[in-house]
Amino acid sequence: MAMVVFGAAGGLGCAITERLVHEFPEQQVIAISRQPTKRRIAGVQYIALGEYSEQSLSQWVSNFKQTGAQLDGVVSTIGMLHDEEAFPEKQLADITADNLEKLFAVNAAAPMLILKHCQSLFDKKHKAFFVQLSAKVGSIEDNYLGGWYAYRASKAALNMLLKTASIELKRSHKKLVVAAIHPGTTDTRLSKPFQKRVPEGKLYSASLSAKRIVHVIKGLTPDKSGGLFHWDGVKLPY
Repeated sequence: MAMVVFGAAGGLGCAITERLVHEFPEQQVIAISRQPTKRRIAGVQYIALGEYSEQSLSQWVSNFKQTGAQLDGVVSTIGMLHDEEAFPEKQLADITADNLEKLFAVNAAAPMLILKHCQSLFDKKHKAFFVQLSAKVGSIEDNYLGGWYAYRASKAALNMLLKTASIELKRSHKKLVVAAIHPGTTDTRLSKPFQKRVPEGKLYSASLSAKRIVHVIKGLTPDKSGGLFHWDGVKLPY
């Protein structure tokens, strides 16, 4: 039995890895990241892929199959809001094709490649989950402030892709839950430039967010597959 965390080198990824070890002591937890993870947790298997490409994911899946283990759950924390060259747009004039393509590649395409390659590792007769961290700002219905074009759109695309995959997988993997979870604003590198605007009490530690996310995961059932959930378990509109 094994559970895998993708994006495990980040603050939230590391915290979720630690929480899974605590909540599921019978599971082998595998932490996967593009770069080697600095903080290591006893008993966790660490793997550096270099990139989330078709080739690297395919090779990892092949290696995993050779262990004979069963994959019971995947949590992907990978995502991007900004980097040194790209920053959330405030207005139409700020939009660039490069920024849109970059965020769609990280926030929408990469998670789906992970699900694509992990599909063959889930036992069709046993309960399992695939959870990708998403964002409430990706909800089209809940968009009242505008701005952040590339981030909002890439997360909305992610939500649609996961929903579509959940419909297909319900036919072949009846006990598999595919879900997106909004973690809330967490004190990590992703949120650093925006933390001054966060209302008091609304910036959460990585350990608290991880605890909440795993709690939601433990409450997921097959009939909830395809849903977008708030960190408190409430279903959010797409």
